[in-house]
Amino acid sequence: MTQWLRGGSIYDVAAGAYRRGDIRIEAGRIASISDGAKPSGDDMVTDVEGAYLLPGFIDCHVHLCSPTHAAYRNNVWNGKLPGEIAIYAAEAAKRTLMGGITTARDVGGWDYHEIAVRSAINSGQIPGPRLFCAGRLLSITTATTAYFPGMYEVADGPEQVRAAARKQLAHGADLIKVMATGAMTSSEYEDARAIQFTLEELKAAVAVAEENFKHCAAHAHATDGIKNAALAGCRSVEHGTFGNEEVYGVMAEKGTYLVPTTCTTSAMLADNEISASLTPHIKERYLATDDIHLKNMDLAKRLGVPVAMGTDAGTPGNHHGDNTQELVRMVEGAGFTPHEAVHAATLGAATMLRREADLGSIDEGKYADIIGFADDPLADITVTRDVRLVMKGGDVMRYDR
Repeated sequence: MTQWLRGGSIYDVAAGAYRRGDIRIEAGRIASISDGAKPSGDDMVTDVEGAYLLPGFIDCHVHLCSPTHAAYRNNVWNGKLPGEIAIYAAEAAKRTLMGGITTARDVGGWDYHEIAVRSAINSGQIPGPRLFCAGRLLSITTATTAYFPGMYEVADGPEQVRAAARKQLAHGADLIKVMATGAMTSSEYEDARAIQFTLEELKAAVAVAEENFKHCAAHAHATDGIKNAALAGCRSVEHGTFGNEEVYGVMAEKGTYLVPTTCTTSAMLADNEISASLTPHIKERYLATDDIHLKNMDLAKRLGVPVAMGTDAGTPGNHHGDNTQELVRMVEGAGFTPHEAVHAATLGAATMLRREADLGSIDEGKYADIIGFADDPLADITVTRDVRLVMKGGDVMRYDR
């Protein structure tokens, strides 16, 4: 059946401007955008007169299996039944979609429950965004594997890394996630400033990914880890907290995307219960690095590093469904303009995923993944937290008139 969205102001991400038009949708894709064509009597028409229409947002860094109300991160699913994880992830996926995220990249699930959720979404059994999943993330031997036993796949040395990467692909992974440095939400014995996988190990993971037409995402906070990830050919660096002009210059030269995840600290602080009960050493790390993280994201952007939006939804207080808080944080804290933030969440993210032919803008031939707002998010970025329309593949999933 032919569908129409009629009467909205359509944001052209490439041009950075709105245009008036009616959107005709056939078989889940945008067939045309026009000012004069009219629906026939059998067409399904959704009146969006006065709405501001943007491409569905893409969150490139989520953990759907991670419960955001768990303040103590040491093995959050310990003692729970396996089915509880999948049920939680399915509900998290639904909330994510209803919050305006029509595509998400899960960069560390839990025993592949998120891949089962992806299959259920793709078959139409449950609502959720288009999911790209990494399966378990690859890590060196570290104390943090006890914190996240269902999320980490331990591998030491290039040969073990190759085997671990192939294992994720065998379980249905769309990409490979590697730890180039330590983490913040980790054991007290792990330092986010320290290198984990070596350059040779990272190259091994990238080789397996690229040989299988996938890409590799690298968790990296520290300078040397960021540089190693870029030199190894990783498609994206997640977080990038402690970078400098040199390593951001390498990222810009190599075309390595930055996924900033700037909202982790602000989300944690916004949830009073989580903030009060969070494991002390983890909270201290977040607080100590927030300012430098924000300043460095602005620096990376100014040096020409391509950016794709990601939230790290799944960290304490960083709730699934509130993903657009990242856009607000990028603008209000990290020096992005509203257009730059929106571009990172749409066409920038789609290009990083190598899916710009299908996603990231409202153009003929692309999936009809469209979100709508009562007011203009480009005039006030906080409007992105009040999504009124969510369409995915031509199906209206939410419409609050």
